[in-house]
Amino acid sequence: MTRALVYVGVLIAIMAVTEARPKSAEPKCKSGPVDLVFIIDGSRSVRAHEFETMRKFMIDIIHELDIGLEATRVGVVQYSSQVQNVFSLKAFSKSAQMVKAINEIIPLAQGTMTGLAIRYAMNVAFSAEEGARPNVPHVAVIVTDGRPQDRVAEVAAAARESGIEIYAVGVARADMTSLRAMASPPFEDHVFLVERFDLIHQFGLQFQDKLCGMDLCLESDHGCEHICESSPGSYHCLCLPGYTLNEDGKTCTPIDLCAEGKHDCDQICIASPGSFSCDCNTGYMLNDDKRTCTMIDYCSFGNDSCEHQCVSVLNGFNCRCNEGYSLNDDLKTCTMIDYCSFGNDSCEHECVSVLQSFYCRCHEGYTLNEDETTCTMIDYCSFGNDSCEHECVSVLNGFNCRCNDGYSLNADMKTCTMIDYCSFGNDSCEHQCVSVLKGFHCICNDGYTLNDDKKTCTMIDYCSFGNDSCEHECVSVLKGFHCRCKDGYTLNDDKKTCTMIDYCSFGNHSCDHHCVSVLNGFYCHCNDGYTLQEDGKTCQSDNLCNTVEHGCEHQCVSTPGSYHCICPEGHVLQDDGKSCGTCRSSNIDLVLLIDGSKSVRPQNFELVKQFVNQVVDQLDVSPKGTRVGLVQYSSRVRTEFPLSMYQTKEEIKKAVMNVDYMEKGTMTGLALKHMVENSFSEADGARPAEKNIPRVGLVFTDGRSQDDIQEWAKKAKEAGITMYAVGVGKAVEDELREIASEPMEKHFFYTADFTAISQIAENLKLNVCAAESQGEIEVKDPCACESLVEFQQVMMSTLDQLNQKLSAMTKRLEVLESQLLTRK
Repeated sequence: MTRALVYVGVLIAIMAVTEARPKSAEPKCKSGPVDLVFIIDGSRSVRAHEFETMRKFMIDIIHELDIGLEATRVGVVQYSSQVQNVFSLKAFSKSAQMVKAINEIIPLAQGTMTGLAIRYAMNVAFSAEEGARPNVPHVAVIVTDGRPQDRVAEVAAAARESGIEIYAVGVARADMTSLRAMASPPFEDHVFLVERFDLIHQFGLQFQDKLCGMDLCLESDHGCEHICESSPGSYHCLCLPGYTLNEDGKTCTPIDLCAEGKHDCDQICIASPGSFSCDCNTGYMLNDDKRTCTMIDYCSFGNDSCEHQCVSVLNGFNCRCNEGYSLNDDLKTCTMIDYCSFGNDSCEHECVSVLQSFYCRCHEGYTLNEDETTCTMIDYCSFGNDSCEHECVSVLNGFNCRCNDGYSLNADMKTCTMIDYCSFGNDSCEHQCVSVLKGFHCICNDGYTLNDDKKTCTMIDYCSFGNDSCEHECVSVLKGFHCRCKDGYTLNDDKKTCTMIDYCSFGNHSCDHHCVSVLNGFYCHCNDGYTLQEDGKTCQSDNLCNTVEHGCEHQCVSTPGSYHCICPEGHVLQDDGKSCGTCRSSNIDLVLLIDGSKSVRPQNFELVKQFVNQVVDQLDVSPKGTRVGLVQYSSRVRTEFPLSMYQTKEEIKKAVMNVDYMEKGTMTGLALKHMVENSFSEADGARPAEKNIPRVGLVFTDGRSQDDIQEWAKKAKEAGITMYAVGVGKAVEDELREIASEPMEKHFFYTADFTAISQIAENLKLNVCAAESQGEIEVKDPCACESLVEFQQVMMSTLDQLNQKLSAMTKRLEVLESQLLTRK
């Protein structure tokens, strides 16, 4: 801090001596490195010649500095109502560059925001980014001529706390309190206040001896009349302010600025050594600028006694009345002129005398015409103060507001709002509706284009532009495209060309005997005497009943590449596919819980409804047989139809297809609670527990539940409900297993794709045997017509399924043979 103080003092001293001596070739005094920033006031109160003095003040100091990136760095900031970075500490390494930049400064000529300038210096000018160096004194010299228009104490304290030493130089109208609030202590070394800009240099004298060591002025007979100033190994004489050095270099002569015409006094100039003061003629007084004169305002003394206006004149005053009044005989008070009394008003209704004139006034409900004498009934809308945003409609003693076409009147009965045609819900826009005056138009989301119907949107086909370079196929996607290979090929690293896939080379074909690679895949080939199975991989002996442990309880029937078990007449093949029993499908109460959350999406929800109808197709639905209820859930739960509503498959399937998609969340736990408490109640059609009718619940979901399922999944099974869990897509396996009854492999199903849920529907075996359920069953007469028809339908369905499987196997064999021949 001490070194910086000495340094800046020397800088200001150098400025002082440069005014009083010619430039010499003496070497500059060197000191340690310093980062110096001038903060100069460019407000409108700084006159042009004063700004030039400040410009010269900075240039003269720079000329005496040891400028360099490793020595002294200089920056300049100008401020008024804003801050201008003239040049930073890192901008220039030579004094000539700095002088050129200072000469090009244009005063900002606005307010005086000194605090803003100090904050800028602290945060920006003295930052490492602007060239400030660590462990080098940071010195700011603020030059201002007025009172700051913002707060400076707090920001100056923060700047000093950050390590910046601040010198405050005030000129003319500067406020000493503000200067002391800015400057670093001690104030006698850091605060300066002068009457004029051209006296700034005098404050450098007290610092000059601290720079260069030996003081010849003290150790020699210098002969200077006023001031001796030491320099390295020498000295020179200076004069006090207001004097000029004579040719002998020692004596001084007073400067008479009045005689030389170097003053700007309005009337009288009074000379003093190197300065002057102004005075005024009799009857005038000197203004605050100490230069111009203003005639003395005797009215301002407050003793004129004029009722209206006091008019100052040279060495006195007169009284004057406001317009429309006449001065009374006492030459002080005033009386308003009654213009109606002149008898020349010509008013149709009434004459009203007012200040300086008269006016005609109409009776209530009338307005004065342009001739200002006759009257017309009032048109309230013509006043322009109706506040109607669009149209004003005059009525007797008032007005109403009306809106233009395409707008509606607001509740304030004055303003109008454009009708939002999109809000009517009949815009039919596929993507977005944009309301316009008297209508609307549709726009598409990014990556789509509006169709000719001006409502629907089509994704932009980037492949149609012809620049895709794909070898096989171009696939347009939203906002772009990608290349795709034909079946049996794989896309190369260039993402454009394709190579045929050798599927056998993957080593995971699992062919029981031989793998044959072909375009778009591979196929397996069996040895002679074996037949390829439906899985296309394993090989079975042509007569499997003789070669495998089939385990059929009654009879094994061989088929090409497979076998199946059959039972004697009157018996039914059980779920294990081997044993026989007398069980027929029993009666159950079945409630299906289907996920209607937003993630399912509308097209997949249609597949879910088809899945439900596939399950219904397997059931023996009747009032005394199986009953079916349907519940949809998302963020809430809705019973689509209870167990008691429908008595035939056709009614149930029709109701299922009419179910509306709910969207929103996935509250599976809430749905299970609803099923246990409501769906299996007798009020909703569940048969009494004492009848032992099995109760079966099937939950279908595509994602993680947003609430807890554990409690109500457990209560459902404790209530005797056999629970099936079917999951698809992002369904969580742990949740599905929590819902499903034991054994898990019979009651838990999952697929990754909605299109595969139809296969799950075929595999579900919801009915249980009557002997196991011990519930009531509907006993039918086997000889009755309906029983014969039912038996015929079952047999025809079974034969049709066998024919379909046989046809599929035949086609598969034909394809494999064709591929094999092609490969050969």
